[in-house]
Amino acid sequence: MRLKIAIRTLIFGLFVVSLLYAQTDDRALFQQGVAYYEQGQYAAAQRQFFTLLKDYPHSKILTATKLMLAKTYYKLGDYKAAMIVCHNFLQVHPHSLYLDDIHFLMGKIYYRQGDYSRAVKNWLWIQYHDSDPRLREKAVDFLFNTVVLHFTPSQLSRIEGEFDRQSFSYLQELLKARQLVEQGRNAERRSLLESLLNQYPNHPYTAITRRLLETQKGGAVASNRILILKSDEDVEKEVSTAFVLGAMYAAYEMSQRNPEQVLEIDTVQVGGSVLSAVQNTMKNLKEQPPLAVVSPLNNDQTAALALLSRYEHFPFIAPLNSQIGLAELSRYTFQINPDAAIKGEFLADYAVKELGFKTFAILAPVNDYGETIVNAFTKTVEANGGEVVETQWYYLDTQDFSRQFKAIRHKSFYISFRDSVLQVDSTLTEAQIQEQFRQYLNEELFSDESGREIDSTQVPATGIDALFIPTYPEFIPFIAPQFAFNNIQCTLLGNEGWNDPQALQKQRSYLDGLIYVTAGYFDPDSWNYKEFMTRFRLRMHTTPEIYHLLGYDIASWLMKNYRAGMSRQDFRDALEKSDLYTGIVENIRFARKSRVNSELNIIKFSLGQLIKVK
Repeated sequence: MRLKIAIRTLIFGLFVVSLLYAQTDDRALFQQGVAYYEQGQYAAAQRQFFTLLKDYPHSKILTATKLMLAKTYYKLGDYKAAMIVCHNFLQVHPHSLYLDDIHFLMGKIYYRQGDYSRAVKNWLWIQYHDSDPRLREKAVDFLFNTVVLHFTPSQLSRIEGEFDRQSFSYLQELLKARQLVEQGRNAERRSLLESLLNQYPNHPYTAITRRLLETQKGGAVASNRILILKSDEDVEKEVSTAFVLGAMYAAYEMSQRNPEQVLEIDTVQVGGSVLSAVQNTMKNLKEQPPLAVVSPLNNDQTAALALLSRYEHFPFIAPLNSQIGLAELSRYTFQINPDAAIKGEFLADYAVKELGFKTFAILAPVNDYGETIVNAFTKTVEANGGEVVETQWYYLDTQDFSRQFKAIRHKSFYISFRDSVLQVDSTLTEAQIQEQFRQYLNEELFSDESGREIDSTQVPATGIDALFIPTYPEFIPFIAPQFAFNNIQCTLLGNEGWNDPQALQKQRSYLDGLIYVTAGYFDPDSWNYKEFMTRFRLRMHTTPEIYHLLGYDIASWLMKNYRAGMSRQDFRDALEKSDLYTGIVENIRFARKSRVNSELNIIKFSLGQLIKVK
């Protein structure tokens, strides 16, 4: 076990001093890959680990490299590739010390794919083998929460054979105890859980048992304290610091207007792991129970805290996450960033109903977010009588989009041809139209006689009305010039990933007319912002930017709905029923889904200016 812990330490970059003086090329590549991974540069990390495997197939750190490559694919949302690496690992390295890490990761992949039975089986493997105790505790937590959320009693009985008799019986008792928590039957809950602890003091599920036993008064807690979790991770530290500063300024302003409505802002630092977020939150819930918890943290941590709010009965506010289904984990969870489905529906409605577009193509990332927003966009377009004629996908390490744009360009030519021939003969079948189209391409459009090269981009493709590209800011420099180069004459539609004014300005010659949807937006030239900026600077000694404004808006929304003496349950109910809040950067209202914000903006990039059109 000591050897295994030492190797784990190697994985996360804390190498022994001797390696600094006797560093081989494969270890140098590995260290750089780990550094990229820890910085959130997953595409760069993937390339580094893949290069190491290719160039050093007999490296002594081969298994560690494969594990990190699989984890990196998982972070990139490429679950198929991650699973291929995992299966190869199990086949080639059946006695590795990292088997428990691989099974833990496979459980997470199956969970993301909705295969909950296989997810549970992989986490059970960790329970029944000589695994790292910390990993075993995490696996048991994942297992329990998955069973709670996704298994009916009959579904659970179908995987009973994967458990030993004692563990399955214990799990059933814990599920009963959780129901007692929900029902407020605290005496019965305590009796049941204490009996389990006395009978099985060292069972793998003991930590869950103690957590259920230590559950506080939950919804009955009354306080004027809001706990904001701050990340100490480099990628998120700056965001959470700015968010807290904005919230504190909101509290200051409220104290000047109505001292009885002020909520005290408190913070706690957490690491980048799910365990760190849960442990620090649990400690605060026990020692100084807050009225509510706010968490501008990563997706996995936020999901875990949403589950915790379900057990501990505290309002939990997630400002940044757009995961679909997050608010469904707990009736105490409030999702301020509209989920991907709402964004897809909203943009599609606007494009069809207000812009009059009928034909669309899509280029989207291969991950949960991409699939969700594409499905919602496509269904809404079709429900409104429109048509999505082409959908292309890209991985999160893509820099060359020429293949995808070529396919979209080709389909745009086909749609132009199809619509024109159907006007002449509406009885033609799809197969007949495609055959005529092939002849058209070869004999007329791109023939030698026309003087054009095959697939010449000098010929504009005009068959589609709009191209929807949900993406992230770092992809704008790659996508914008290739969109222009392929000469696809249509309106470019986007998601909030395009809401990067500096990136747009650099690519302005390619992106004029871009229309995108975003929740958070403010006009830096507006009188409201300039007046707020002056006040904020005087008090907080810094210029407010988007995350300061988001912290301010959310804290102001919380205070607007707070009344002195409120319990958590009262506060939860007030937030759920709250009227439209109009903020500086974000509006808040739960109109489409319970506790999921539905307020969005449509922004147009025109002549180098961002214009709010809806």
